[in-house]
Amino acid sequence: MFEAFPKAVPEPRGCGDREEGGVYAESGLSASGGSPLEHFLFDPPLPLPDGVDLVNKPQLWQRVDPVSGEPVLDPVTDAPVYDLLIWIGAEHYPEAVDYIEETRRLGASRRLNPQMDLSKFTCASRMLLAHPRAIIASWRDLLPPRSCRKHLPYHDQVFYERVYSDQLEVGETLDATHDDERVGPCIFKLWEVLSKDEAIETFEREGDHPLCLRQIGSTIYEYTPTGEQATQWEAGFILGLPLTGIALIQYQDGSVNPRAKDKLLHGMEQNGEMALPFYETDR
Repeated sequence: MFEAFPKAVPEPRGCGDREEGGVYAESGLSASGGSPLEHFLFDPPLPLPDGVDLVNKPQLWQRVDPVSGEPVLDPVTDAPVYDLLIWIGAEHYPEAVDYIEETRRLGASRRLNPQMDLSKFTCASRMLLAHPRAIIASWRDLLPPRSCRKHLPYHDQVFYERVYSDQLEVGETLDATHDDERVGPCIFKLWEVLSKDEAIETFEREGDHPLCLRQIGSTIYEYTPTGEQATQWEAGFILGLPLTGIALIQYQDGSVNPRAKDKLLHGMEQNGEMALPFYETDR
């Protein structure tokens, strides 16, 4: 039906295996490399719009221009662009970083309600993912992260050391917690406030913070905790990913959710070359 397109990897995840008859929105991994995951991170993480409840309630969200407030139209079809707002629960992913690192390795795969109007999704749609521990509300009490991988000014110690190098003594570090120009919270601080006690393995390093390994589902990743603790948290969006396709998980007889498939086929008819691809799979 479609040419090859990026798909998520069907390995065990923090939320378990995909279920028969399920409908899953995907942001797959590009075989040709593509952009690094950091490109899709919100830095700082974005707060949820007032009144929006996403817990177990994925939502279609019509995209609007942040300056004019006007609806964004697809340049090919001239139709409104709809994005997917979806919640990442802490019961499966205790920390926002857990989901980020799993996505880096396996791509994103999130279950949808088949009642949702899937025909509104196109190749221009995005998946915006929120987590309850996305925003460190007490970030001004913490040091900036060692490095902001987006290289944003006033976000990390690398920036401060470069700008204020002529004011520092040898071996001295700058306490930026009192800098009114500091910008944040930088999303890369999320790795540094992870608990050392929750590591599956720890490697102590003389004169430096330990290197730790943390596991979520089948994904194991590295982090370097500083021992700092975040005391206040807010929910927010951590990732804005391209929606690359929909996976329909087969029942044992090989069939899929008929209502979801009908909506996707309708989307193919109405969206033409911008139709979002879908596929059927047993896992």
